[in-house]
Amino acid sequence: MVVPPSPPPEGPAAVPDRIDSDDDLRLFAARADAEEAVRRIGQEAWLRLRTEESGHLGGLLVDLAERSDEVTLSLTTGMRRSGRIEALGSDLLALRLTGGELCLLSRGAITAIRLPPGGAALVGDRPVGDAVDRLDLRSALDRLVAEQPAVRVTVDGSPDPVPGTLARLGVDLLMVSCPDGSTVHIPLIAVVEVHLTDN
Repeated sequence: MVVPPSPPPEGPAAVPDRIDSDDDLRLFAARADAEEAVRRIGQEAWLRLRTEESGHLGGLLVDLAERSDEVTLSLTTGMRRSGRIEALGSDLLALRLTGGELCLLSRGAITAIRLPPGGAALVGDRPVGDAVDRLDLRSALDRLVAEQPAVRVTVDGSPDPVPGTLARLGVDLLMVSCPDGSTVHIPLIAVVEVHLTDN
């Protein structure tokens, strides 16, 4: 475990016992100014380190959603998705892809978040609001199932999506009606991505 450095000690530079001339006084003042500048720089670095240590995924995602920056997310399937974060939930991230389609991603399936070059240095140290905790993957799908949208569902352990129509939603499963007439039952806990397609 890395222990963060302690903030630099505060206090004025040591006062010499005797100041003989104006040069000694100027030298003393210059040393005091230099020591104060070093102390201030050290304290700012220490505070920045403490802020970075308090960063968490939820806070970072909230920052990114508010900024509406394009991000690239790496997933447990080995796939990547690029777009802008539109909504967050306790276990869900809604990503508007660069092509305009919407992807509902499991937050647990995100392995890396790539930020655009030259963007702000985000830390993610802010608290996450109650609105994020109220939305989850099941409630998001519940809002969509009445429309029976075309989807491609990717599950944990497989890079090949299940294409079809979001037909029904159970307590902890979703059902996809496939083009060949079969139905695939998918436990919600296994879902990595629900990609809403145009057709």
